[in-house]
Amino acid sequence: MELPDNEGNRTLAEALKMIAGATFPMYYGTPQLPVVDSAVKNAILQMQSEAKEKKLKLHRFDYVWLMKYFNEVHKKKKYPLFFYSVQSFRDYLVKELQISGIGSVSLLSQYGNYQFGRFPEWTFSDTDDSGERLRRVNIVNRFLSIIVKNTGKVWG
Repeated sequence: MELPDNEGNRTLAEALKMIAGATFPMYYGTPQLPVVDSAVKNAILQMQSEAKEKKLKLHRFDYVWLMKYFNEVHKKKKYPLFFYSVQSFRDYLVKELQISGIGSVSLLSQYGNYQFGRFPEWTFSDTDDSGERLRRVNIVNRFLSIIVKNTGKVWG
């Protein structure tokens, strides 16, 4: 276990060392993200970069498709992330991963409620456009492609 280097943690670490003989290394600066979180962040940042270059159409609500996918495959024990609410998912992206450009909770919830079925055969009640359905499914496919390329692991 690594603790941030500050006065309180140094005191705590010394006390625990004296009582239990345990040691707690201190880190300096911003702690590194766990491997899964880092992979998720890098994949989303790459997708945002591709959107800026007009290689990928990415709306502020499209991130909810990732949450839907994470929760679907988590139930099958194939992905480590699971979110109980859109709020917790948005907080994860914005606060923990520090990603900008994410839609509001209400926007993500609204679009999340339009999705039905299992990936990749998702259907959407807000559109009959097969091209838009495919684009939304391909948001997840692109994310997974980046994850596999960057980590060598298949999630889902």
